[in-house]
Amino acid sequence: MKRGKGRRTGLIVILITGLLLLPGCWGKREVEQLAPLLAVGFDLGQEPDSFLITAQYARVKKTGGNSAEIMDRTFSVEAKSARDAFDKIAKVTYRTPFIGSLKVILIGESVAKNGGFNDILDFTQRFSEFRRSMYLVLVKGKAQDILNLKLRAGLLPGIAIKNNIEGGDEISSFPTVRLGHYLTIQGRKSTAPIFPVVESVKSGEGIEYSAEGQGEAGEMRIDGAGVMSGDRLGSFLTDQETKGYMWLEDNIINRLIDSADLEENGVRFGGQVIKSSTKYKVKASNEKMELRYEINASVAIDEILGLKKQLSGPEWVELVKESERSFARVIEQECEAAIKKQRELGLDFLGIGRHIEQKNAAYWKTIKDQWQEMIADFPVALDIKVTVHHSGMSSSSATNSAGEGQD
Repeated sequence: MKRGKGRRTGLIVILITGLLLLPGCWGKREVEQLAPLLAVGFDLGQEPDSFLITAQYARVKKTGGNSAEIMDRTFSVEAKSARDAFDKIAKVTYRTPFIGSLKVILIGESVAKNGGFNDILDFTQRFSEFRRSMYLVLVKGKAQDILNLKLRAGLLPGIAIKNNIEGGDEISSFPTVRLGHYLTIQGRKSTAPIFPVVESVKSGEGIEYSAEGQGEAGEMRIDGAGVMSGDRLGSFLTDQETKGYMWLEDNIINRLIDSADLEENGVRFGGQVIKSSTKYKVKASNEKMELRYEINASVAIDEILGLKKQLSGPEWVELVKESERSFARVIEQECEAAIKKQRELGLDFLGIGRHIEQKNAAYWKTIKDQWQEMIADFPVALDIKVTVHHSGMSSSSATNSAGEGQD
């Protein structure tokens, strides 16, 4: 009995000791005591070698019940380093800044053109609270202005940019770049980084909206991209060039697309890409090596413009085939625009060198040291096929159907 009692006592002591050694929330910080960082933007400062750093924090305001409202707390300071900036801001936040919630880093146009923001990003690699999944965007103008923009929807700009990026698959017209991806690209000497571009947009600048009763409220958009040479801006890409990049990088998830006018009758189709695949091959052509892209896309037709007469079955089939060729021409034009831009810049933002290395490592070893000079002339071919898998429920348009033509 004494032996059994001693064993039980010993077991209890071991269990208590184990519980004491278990990790717990000894150093916990209550959410109410934190200032979650949502976005940070970098512009050039007025002093030499300084940055104007804008940090957007969330301030949660309880509105009753279980609901809460996120209020804006945005600060801008001029500093020589990111650590210096966060130290200055922390003195006025009244709460402990929490950097692990950071969603977006905005690179202002002045910093991008001047270069040097990689030194700031070094802080994001070393400080443990940063995550490599945060998004990077380039700003036309000042990052400070974007983060201080009062949006009509009432969202904080940092959250709005994050939402736009994460919904970007629906239109597939701009790239998504995370910090980890950018750092990987920077490690490849042959590939130039690329960022989506954010800009504020006023009513009348390609879009009209009413801000009546909302003061200085406005809107922003993600449109086009910027190509970097190291950490310096090489050039902005147009919408067409950016869409070409998206095709060649196999980044099309969903995409709205208009056909060119069909040559014979002026009919034009509007459609949605529902499936896309881009593959590439490196092979000899005319005694030279070339990279050939093979793009296959499936399109659903959403609208038909300019159809003036009711079509017979065979005529409708032929028109749909003609639309496939027209969609393919539009894709080809976008891809050619991106390829042309790459040749002009001499910056391999399409990653052609990487494709060559993956497909023919032996050949890549013979040209990698001269790749920068070869970019402008390296042969690139396109093989594009579009298939219309859904052409709608009618073979007529609204202007001439008169209740007829329903399939």
